[in-house]
Amino acid sequence: MNRPLEGIRVLDLSRVLAGPIAGRILADLGADVIKIEPPELDIARTVMPQPHGQSAFASHLNAGKRAMVVDLLRPGAAELVGRLAERCDVFLENFRPGVLARFGLGPADLLARQPRLVYCSVSGWGHGNSWSSRRAYAPLVHAQVGTIEMAARLHGGTARQEVHVHGDSYAGMLATQAILTALFQRERTGVGQHLDVSMAAGLVYANEWAPVEWQRYHGVRQFDIWTHPVLRLGDGMLATLVGNPRSTFGPFVTALGGDAAAAILADPRFSSREAIDAHIDDALAVLGELVARCPSFAALERSIEATPMLVAEVRSVTDLLDTDWASEVGLVTEIEPGVPVARAPWRSNGAEIGVRGPAPRPDEHSREVLADVLGMGPTEYEGLVADGILGVH
Repeated sequence: MNRPLEGIRVLDLSRVLAGPIAGRILADLGADVIKIEPPELDIARTVMPQPHGQSAFASHLNAGKRAMVVDLLRPGAAELVGRLAERCDVFLENFRPGVLARFGLGPADLLARQPRLVYCSVSGWGHGNSWSSRRAYAPLVHAQVGTIEMAARLHGGTARQEVHVHGDSYAGMLATQAILTALFQRERTGVGQHLDVSMAAGLVYANEWAPVEWQRYHGVRQFDIWTHPVLRLGDGMLATLVGNPRSTFGPFVTALGGDAAAAILADPRFSSREAIDAHIDDALAVLGELVARCPSFAALERSIEATPMLVAEVRSVTDLLDTDWASEVGLVTEIEPGVPVARAPWRSNGAEIGVRGPAPRPDEHSREVLADVLGMGPTEYEGLVADGILGVH
């Protein structure tokens, strides 16, 4: 089967996460993604561990791409990148707004040279506004758009930073959608465009509770999954009970409490949702004791199988690899021996989708790309190396 983006060429000047994950998705869809890094390289390459001398973190983000090292500060380097961009369908970057324009590589510059180009900029706050020049690493944006405050308030705990860089991940996936849409539109119009993707706006767009917050509403909410308790089983493993304990306390006690259930539910502290809300710590303690009596998750499941209640075991992402499901769906693929990365999370009965190879070493494909894209011979290539335009690692 054909790959959906076969024949599409992407010049990827992005680093770390937001841009690179967009490039990875495009590569999984069949695009020829050419990653260009500065001489100091993408900092993602420094993340440990490094099997086979290559960061596992960076490998996930860049699998299936080709790579070059270009020093934009060298005379003639920006012109080389511009020549490559003229022969590409997509230009992907996540520099601070305005930086590439200083090299003659801004959206207006490249669209003038290649009107069919889809130029995608991913930045913290977007282009052309008073916050455009703000520093915009994901942890900073998490703090400034409400992500951290909302989690702390709803959990009733200390404000703390996110484990995942949601700001980057959401922006990268939204950038992919924008690029695919622009390519589709180009098929109709023959004209490219500049896409301005904001990490901050992406976080707000993906925040399903933002419209509720904007109503200044702080009452009972449906789908309030932060209230669902995570409790320890008799064998030490963790499980989550699905449902707000203020409304699911009774059914869970009935399912798990056995002969003691009636007495527990007769306690005035648990006689109504309002009473449970006023004594929520006591209610959670009761649920904790009942779950702890279950020697295993299988025993917990058996206890509730005749009820509509739901539970799930808490497992690590590493433990997930050992499940039948992970094997059956092909959750990961090894791009090098002992280097698994996640596969594209969708399948098609009409196209081939998925990673095509390992992540590239920094300048692994410089000679190949310049020959393929620009028809450049060995003499010109060696001249670029001698001039310091092309880095060699």
